Amino acid sequence: MNLENTKDKVVGKATELKGKATGSKLDELKGKAQNFFGKAKDSFDEARRKSEERRSQRENEDK
Repeated sequence: MNLENTKDKVVGKATELKGKATGSKLDELKGKAQNFFGKAKDSFDEARRKSEERRSQRENEDK
């Protein structure tokens, strides 16, 4: 998890809640999209980290 992804999730949730409070479907959808984008980036970062760990393990096994 990195700070930029967390920021996207928090700001997205805040925008979504603002949209719900004001009745703005556009803000609500924008917030949901930004929140989803932050979660997706977290998932991508985690997959990349695991892939790098596996590659490192294989390289160490080959030595």
